[in-house]
Amino acid sequence: MKEQRYLPALRAHIDQLLCENWVITQRNPLKLQLGGRTCLVTHGMLISEGPLWNHAETPRPCSALSL
Repeated sequence: MKEQRYLPALRAHIDQLLCENWVITQRNPLKLQLGGRTCLVTHGMLISEGPLWNHAETPRPCSALSL
């Protein structure tokens, strides 16, 4: 079956953020938050308000992620 989602790579990245305990706090436009960090999805781009990741952290696999 052909992928019909709009921007599947962005969707997969947002799914990964949600798996890492980010929370959707607004739907239009989509806004995600974790602690004091905020991301906004606009015009097909994920935009950060301030630093997003601590580069010393190692990524945690998400067992709930289904691609």
